[in-house]
Amino acid sequence: MKIEVHRQACSSQDDQLGPLSMAYELPDRCSVEELLRAVIASRFLQFSSTHTAMRCCVAGVEVATVFSPHVVPVREPIFIVDSATLVRRFASNRLDVEFVFVRA
Repeated sequence: MKIEVHRQACSSQDDQLGPLSMAYELPDRCSVEELLRAVIASRFLQFSSTHTAMRCCVAGVEVATVFSPHVVPVREPIFIVDSATLVRRFASNRLDVEFVFVRA
C-alpha cells in the first residue's frame, strides 16, 4: 500500500531545503508500529534543539508521539492507539500521514 507522509518543517531553512513529503510503499496489513518504524528508519523526520517531539496523525486521527533521536535518553514512541492497529483501519482510500510538532 502506498502511504503519503507529510512533516512540519523544524526551521525556516528546513522549510526551504528539506523535503516535507515522502511516499512509502508498505504491506497492506501494515500496523501503526511498522509505519512509525519505517518512517523513523528512513530519517525523513527532522528535529531541532527546540522541536524534539512530533505527533503522528493517520487520516486525521492521532496515533502516536515520536521523539528526536538526538535527545538523551532516547525515547521510544508513545502510542495513543494500540501499536498493532492496522493503518488501513483509519482510512480506506487515501492514506495520508502527518507529523506535526508538539507545542510545550
